Amino acid sequence: MELRHLHVVLTVARAGSISRAASQMKIAQAGLTAQVRRIEASLGGPLFLRRTDGVELTELGRHVVLRAQDLVERFDDLLVTSRKLAERGDSGIRLGGVAGSPTALLVGVVREILPNLPQTTHVERGGDAVLELVRTGDLDLALVVEFPRSPLRFPEAVGLRGVVTERMLIGVPVGHRLSGRSEVLLSELAGEEWVVPDENHGGRLNLELACEAVGFTPRCAHFGIDPAVAADLVRSTGAVAGFFPGHDLPGVLLKPIIGNPLHRRITLVWNADAAEHVDDVHAGLLRAYHERTPHSGRLLAS
Repeated sequence: MELRHLHVVLTVARAGSISRAASQMKIAQAGLTAQVRRIEASLGGPLFLRRTDGVELTELGRHVVLRAQDLVERFDDLLVTSRKLAERGDSGIRLGGVAGSPTALLVGVVREILPNLPQTTHVERGGDAVLELVRTGDLDLALVVEFPRSPLRFPEAVGLRGVVTERMLIGVPVGHRLSGRSEVLLSELAGEEWVVPDENHGGRLNLELACEAVGFTPRCAHFGIDPAVAADLVRSTGAVAGFFPGHDLPGVLLKPIIGNPLHRRITLVWNADAAEHVDDVHAGLLRAYHERTPHSGRLLAS
């Protein structure tokens, strides 16, 4: 029994007749009939019931077709992934993330764990784009950001493991009316001009919903801004902005929110080729994140 014999069985089963299958395979009907009989003999029983209008699977035939389909798909996947690996050669490990996520932590952890493996890093604006690159094998490991009311759609072929849930902080300029406070209420920011997060992450939607829940609509003036530019705008215009931990922002005072409804989840994702490194990378990310921001988020151990 060889893989080509399974292809014969599947073709006959899909066609529903020996003659139609022979036509599709471009071989003589008599030759295909002889092949099917030899396959049936090797499996110990008939796979098809012959009828005037075609063939019908026997119980044994249904069992073989189900198993054969799985084996053929796995073999095809083996060919595709092997060719991809061969094309990559020694290109190393490909890392990714979304703008604003702690992608640099992932790069540092992987470099520590796999010091002799070349790395490349690719940053996208949205999580869906990163997940697609991981699904297709164009990225090996990546970090994506997810807000509670803007969930991502994780493809079945992509592995995932939570790293941390981060609480948003409010950034105000030095001299702001709330600059002397150790923490603030979200409702106290009504009437302020806002610098809002990148819309592709879902941050703007979650900010607006949280503000509306406490009685006001945020006056958003600056959109799709990365943390460095957001800090410049806070300093120069007096606006306020939401920031997540880990950024050095001179001239911006970060204030925890009382009863904070604003948070995001950082998730490590990977494709099958990188699965062997996941445990070490995940543990390294937990350690690195705790060292960088020990009190700003809830680490996720699994």
